[in-house]
Amino acid sequence: MKRILFALVAITVLSCAEQNKPETINEIFEPTDQELFAECEDLKGVSQFLIGKTTFKAVLNDKDFKKSTEGSYSSYNRQSNLVNGHWGYDFWKTKNDGLGINIDKSKWIEKEAKGRIKQLYLSTGITIGELEFKKFDLAFLNDTLVAISFYPNDKIEADVINHYKDKYGNGRGHYKYYNSIETVGNDIKATKKTDEKHSWANEEVALDYVKNEYFHMEPGKSSTGFFEKSLLIYSKNRYPVFENLIKTLSNQYDELKQDDKKKAINVL
Repeated sequence: MKRILFALVAITVLSCAEQNKPETINEIFEPTDQELFAECEDLKGVSQFLIGKTTFKAVLNDKDFKKSTEGSYSSYNRQSNLVNGHWGYDFWKTKNDGLGINIDKSKWIEKEAKGRIKQLYLSTGITIGELEFKKFDLAFLNDTLVAISFYPNDKIEADVINHYKDKYGNGRGHYKYYNSIETVGNDIKATKKTDEKHSWANEEVALDYVKNEYFHMEPGKSSTGFFEKSLLIYSKNRYPVFENLIKTLSNQYDELKQDDKKKAINVL
């Protein structure tokens, strides 16, 4: 079912009414493992990028990847990067350090990891065939692809999300929606909330889709907006190893720096 809701259009259309009762939807999706795995049997990756199979070298040699990383940022996008992207410092940092400290920390993590964990961060996104993705970050464990954090461009967003729903069903999750628009004279009050999550999975691969929206408008006040949307496909067995390793190394770095600080103070 297409649930593409445009707040401004809704306000324009419905503000002519004197009052509108709030619209509420609360759907829960709870298939059994057997039902879920059967529907998602073909879930393997994103196009030619296959979870648990595609290697780091194969991505670097891929024609779509090479085309999307041409130009002044080519060398930057073609090497492991644990500073930016989905698995950059926002993912593994343990305190509010500045960028300079986090760059030093990422270099230390890369060194200690000894090639076990890598990330390719595409700062300009990627085009796969005719499909444009504004976000496409790839995580590797022992040079094998274990996760992709990605999201399509706005013009194909609905097509991609609806494709997953049509192909794999609703998966496991929920869809919660609340919308209230009230007009009294020339005064308008508008509220819109959306909380949607779908998890599609088979025995080896899982795909999580999260959509959180919030919209608020009243006379004499600035519009409020909060929008969070993401897609993450990953190996159910190997991605947790990647997560644990990068976060463990981050904690170890902090402990080493704390010990160095104590030693320096004790010299005084």
